[in-house]
Amino acid sequence: MIPDKQRAFRKTYRSNLVGWYSGYIHLLIIYGIGISLIYFFSSHLENIQWWEWVTVPIVFLLCNIFEWYLHSYVMHRPVNLPGLRAIYERHTMNHHQFFTDSEMRFLNHRDWRVTVFPTYALVVFTLISIPPSFIVGYFLTSNVGWLFIATTISMYLVYEFMHFCCHVDENVFVANCPFVNTLRRHHTAHHNQSMMMSRNMNLTFPITDWLLKTSDLECGLVRHLLNGYSTKFMRDDLPITPKTPAEASSSSYII
Repeated sequence: MIPDKQRAFRKTYRSNLVGWYSGYIHLLIIYGIGISLIYFFSSHLENIQWWEWVTVPIVFLLCNIFEWYLHSYVMHRPVNLPGLRAIYERHTMNHHQFFTDSEMRFLNHRDWRVTVFPTYALVVFTLISIPPSFIVGYFLTSNVGWLFIATTISMYLVYEFMHFCCHVDENVFVANCPFVNTLRRHHTAHHNQSMMMSRNMNLTFPITDWLLKTSDLECGLVRHLLNGYSTKFMRDDLPITPKTPAEASSSSYII
């Protein structure tokens, strides 16, 4: 059963949403901007060499580490700077009150507001990515610079997609798609309030969680990435056994 505190928070949050908000438009704007940026950056690639493609996996791993640190030390730790404090309040004080491992599902598209980042976040992330892209482009090649920023924006969109998939109702795709089903279980466990400050901090692929031993699983990297809904390798020292996505109730009837 959904806790009364969570039910009350959801009711209040929904009542405070502006009437014109549409989750569909929200996502359309973010992916429209993101895909357009990736197309623009990629269109500048010329005569790319094989070694320049190595930029993509390197930046992918850097983004995975950055995602872990941002989630751990900004989204779950109050930093007394206006922009960073707002991220903490939106994530810990809103998102984690709206969703717990007792109830992880959207009711409708208006609930997407509590999960999908505001549109300006993509703009800020792009601006943050420009200086390092310029630096590597200047000291290496322009192709490396363009690949760098195209990959960072791609990872931003992957983040939004994977996180969104964690909060939709159970269906054939999310239950069986590799990586997606792993992240759904991984993130459902993270929403257990006894674990949310220290476990399962990755929101795309649990690579850094495996590397830094902050996962609720005790197994190798490949298993971490392709674990699906399995609870076979869960650690013995967890404060509580978190629910799996299949155990999280459907929100279709919850107001």
